[in-house]
Amino acid sequence: MIKNRQCPWAYRKGNSFVHRLNGGVKLLILLLLSIAVFFPNFIVLPVIGMILVLGALNAGIKPWELLRGSGPLFMIVIAVILLQGFHISPFSFDSSGLKEGCIFGIQMALSFSAGALLFSVATMGEIKKSLARLEALLHVKHLRLSLGLSLMLGFLPRFFEVWESAELAWESRGGKKSLRFFIVIMPLVIEGLMETAAETAAALESRGALMID
Repeated sequence: MIKNRQCPWAYRKGNSFVHRLNGGVKLLILLLLSIAVFFPNFIVLPVIGMILVLGALNAGIKPWELLRGSGPLFMIVIAVILLQGFHISPFSFDSSGLKEGCIFGIQMALSFSAGALLFSVATMGEIKKSLARLEALLHVKHLRLSLGLSLMLGFLPRFFEVWESAELAWESRGGKKSLRFFIVIMPLVIEGLMETAAETAAALESRGALMID
């Protein structure tokens, strides 16, 4: 029997301080953290990590739950660390490359966690309204920036919804996590995302909201 579980990057109802923050402020914090994380030093990365931990705890989320759904990303990070730290021909160990690979892994984990925290405490409606207000403030409504950014941001949690559905279907049939799991699941997820994109495009076209004339 598959237990009910929270989908990664899904909104969690709450009335915490983080939940009550203005949507624009949440987006600004995410932007600042996403930029700062790529300027690593012995102070910045731990500070960002502490901010995310405190934000998660305030929202009633266990900090490690922010990394749920990061399996594919984790595999990429491991590959980068191995490529940076070891050379095959001739076989050698590169300590500086290994250090850079580990820092890259921390950066990816913090960026992923920041996005997960945002979507855990902000609804898509809240994000869309904030982007629409920004668009009106900048007087660039003709560029449809809020629509484009909303679609882009909304696609991120949708990816995890599709992945979670495929994973639950796999587990309900007795499947185990293995390399075969990723080989089978990935095409299904890509197909699901393509169907979502097609449905979104059809919905925009039916409302006369085509991005390209």
